[in-house]
Amino acid sequence: MKKWFEVDVKGFKALYANKSKKYIINELVQNAWDEDITECKVNFSLSMNEKILTITVEDDSPEGFKNITHAYTLFADTYKRRDPTKRGRYNLGEKQVIAICKKAIVKTTKGTIIFDEYGRDDTDEKRNYGSKIILELEATFEDYKELTEHAKTLLVPQNIKYIVDGVRIYPQPIFKTFKATLPTEILHGEILKAHMRETEINLVESTGQSYIYEMGIPILKTDCPWHIDIQQKVQLGIDRDNIRPSYVQDLYAEVVNNVYNHITEPSALWVRTAMKDTRITKEAVKGIMKKRFGDKFCIANPLDHKAMGEAIANGFKTIFGGEMSKEEWSIVKDKIEIESASQMFGDNNFALAEVVKPNKQQMETALYAKRIADRILGIKVDVKFIKANGTSTAADYDRVNRILRFNVGRLPSDFFDKPISSHTTDLIIHEIAHEEGTHTDRTYLDLCTKLGAELTMLALKEPQFFEVN
Repeated sequence: MKKWFEVDVKGFKALYANKSKKYIINELVQNAWDEDITECKVNFSLSMNEKILTITVEDDSPEGFKNITHAYTLFADTYKRRDPTKRGRYNLGEKQVIAICKKAIVKTTKGTIIFDEYGRDDTDEKRNYGSKIILELEATFEDYKELTEHAKTLLVPQNIKYIVDGVRIYPQPIFKTFKATLPTEILHGEILKAHMRETEINLVESTGQSYIYEMGIPILKTDCPWHIDIQQKVQLGIDRDNIRPSYVQDLYAEVVNNVYNHITEPSALWVRTAMKDTRITKEAVKGIMKKRFGDKFCIANPLDHKAMGEAIANGFKTIFGGEMSKEEWSIVKDKIEIESASQMFGDNNFALAEVVKPNKQQMETALYAKRIADRILGIKVDVKFIKANGTSTAADYDRVNRILRFNVGRLPSDFFDKPISSHTTDLIIHEIAHEEGTHTDRTYLDLCTKLGAELTMLALKEPQFFEVN
């Protein structure tokens, strides 16, 4: 009876011929690291005349290959599918590597297999321990350089001595380790299923391009300032070079939850991706918003210019809608309280405010304000005293109706003890200058300086102007 499938080696090779050859290192080294080893050696040799690159990967596993037929059998069952702490699962990687080689030799405790132009030759030559894989493939000097450098970027497990071209690559210091529950893949019966499992995640300092790693093997570039090394199987496609966006978002959220105090670029893409995720904590949201927008912020309302101006004048960063995505806004509003500029500084509180009868000192301050407006601006203003709760606004000026309102509920109790003082003059200038615009308008600022200059001249020429009548 014929087998269901046959493999066209040329066709198989064509699928991987133009891919980056980095996967060769990833596949062979991870296979070694998955075994009970203490040492793994990788060596490179390039023949410039023949343009043949020889790659040798050797380990000291006591058992060697558990089943030597896996060197040439695609998708064979493997114990690694049942163990989420092992990197392998498809039993495809060696075949992907061998397919692009001119020659490959697999030496292990179970025997030796040679792949060359004549086909496959099985021999009885055995090693006492460990496995040694020798590959010969066509390559350029750029390929050679890329692979030797890539072999040094793997994050070495603490219990393994890893040597590349005679130089030991040591485990990198871990910046932070934390636990998170993420989906992994485990064989249940005859089906590889997703399974939620708690695992450790190591953050490692990065001085160049950062990656998300699966137990030391790089799988995806990231703009995170740390390498993110997940200590269990990651849900990957068959080529093991991509991760589902939803998985990445969850992962970023877990990272931000644990290091938000150390993040220096809160607007980075990876952070903003994390800010879309329901996993992100209230504390992390607060921390990132503070780093991004400062200690005081509110939602901008472009239709309420006065409230916007008041917010800015009080040191608030006004956040416009386009500064965060719809998903970010949803998470931020769900996790923390954030008000709009209109809620904090709008006229609604003043419109509903209680009008209070001024005392003698307050009436004298009102007359003083009217004199300033009349003498310097040539306008008549009305002055009212109100008590507005739920607002931090001390006073406001309605330039349409030319009404100046003092909020006695917000001002200090002794504010009007001296009706004409630097405090009352300061507040009057600040408010009446709104005759020419909001805090962010140049015309407003110009009128503030004009009022200050004119009052200075009056103080020199007509000091009686500043006497209480």
